[in-house]
Parts: sequence; structure tokens; C-alpha cells
Amino acid sequence: MRQVATPTVWTPRRRLMGNLVPALFWLPLALIGIYHIASKEQFLGPGLWYLVASTVVGWLSVNQFGFWQNSAMRKQLENILKTQGEDLSGDVVFAGFASPKYSSMVDAHEDVGFLRISDDRVVFASESRRLELMKSDVTEIRFRPNVHTLIGLGRWISIEAKSGDKPIRLMIEPRERPTMLASRLRSVALFKKLQDWKKPAPPAPRIG
Repeated sequence: MRQVATPTVWTPRRRLMGNLVPALFWLPLALIGIYHIASKEQFLGPGLWYLVASTVVGWLSVNQFGFWQNSAMRKQLENILKTQGEDLSGDVVFAGFASPKYSSMVDAHEDVGFLRISDDRVVFASESRRLELMKSDVTEIRFRPNVHTLIGLGRWISIEAKSGDKPIRLMIEPRERPTMLASRLRSVALFKKLQDWKKPAPPAPRIG
């Protein structure tokens, strides 16, 4: 695993901004709604509509700004990895990553990097880590929920494997599109591609 003292791609600031910017759209309307309800002691009325509007605006802003500076990170990381000699040819997907033990209130993604699918393995490469799973070790490809699932804007694709008796789980979420919803829709095609990749190759036809 690569050791990076200070990450330059998936920085604390970028993690924070993905939450802070949507909050700036949601919070004013929510506060106005709470003020109306508290001052008039009436739940039904303008206060409720402000809260409804804040929820809609909040969802739209999370979708639009949740992947803050996504394109810039992709280009930056691509340049770093190519300089390090990482192979990014072929079937490559820009994605968020988390290990099973990772938990954070700031962002669901522990890291961002590229998932490359080759004939016999999948490789996840980021600024700070490089993980390989051999196709022969993979036991299941499945969806798993994350915090983005609660608002309908994301989910993990979990590549599950066993190395000896040790279970391994590589969880990724595509970040291929500028918005979270578009990236979630992209996960359907990636999920199917990984399932097809996992299937054993058909036997070669007999000759003669």
C-alpha cells in the first residue's frame, strides 16, 4: 500500500465542501420554517412549506454538489498515477472507496481512485493505496447500502472475495458523472459488467 503523508487529491477540505455547500442551500429555508412554526405555534402553514422547500432544495443541492470538484480530482489523480507507472488503460472507472471498517460523519468515501477490470483481476488504485482482487477469489458481486442510499443518491457495489479463510470486501461507488444521481445510474451498468466478468469463461469448442 502506498504511503502518502499529506493527501493532495482526497483532501479534508474536499470532503467537507461536499457537505458544506449543500447545507448552505438547505439551512436558510429550514431555519425560516422552524422560526415560523415556533413563533406562531402552528405547524400547518407557511412554516411547513418552508421545511418542505428546504428538503427539496437540500436534495437537489446534494445531488449537484455532493461530488465536489469531482472532475478536477479525477484529472489530478490520473496524472499522479500515470507518473507512478499505474496502468489506467482499458476498462477503468473513477470511484469512491471504503473498507468495511471505515466510518465517518463527513463523507461515505474513505478514498477516491480508479477501478480497473482486467481478465483475471480487479485493481483499485488511488494516491494512497493499491488493492488487487483475483477473479478466482471473488465469491459475490452485490449492492450494499451507504449513507447516500438514505436519500436515493447512491450505494456501494461490493466485490466480495475470500483469500484462504480470510473474507475480503472491496466497496466502491462510481463517481463517473458530475452529479450523484447520474453516477448512481452508472452503477447499474458497472454492476452488470462485474457480474458478467465474474462468470467463468465458456469452454472452448472441440475441434474434430
